[in-house]
Amino acid sequence: MQEIYLTREVADLLRVSEEYLRALIRAGKIKAYKEGRRGGYRITRQEIDKYVKRKHDEETRARIK
Repeated sequence: MQEIYLTREVADLLRVSEEYLRALIRAGKIKAYKEGRRGGYRITRQEIDKYVKRKHDEETRARIK
């Protein structure tokens, strides 16, 4: 079963603000879904891991140049 996190939990994990995380979601850099009409975003552990790997790869490429 896939682990699913709330916006504030993911923001804490990534050590970013909830506003910044929502901006990443709106920009399509992290895939998330909304629960209900007024509910917050839900994000899978797999999506968090993909984002972290992408950021790591970008940083590594930037250092090599």
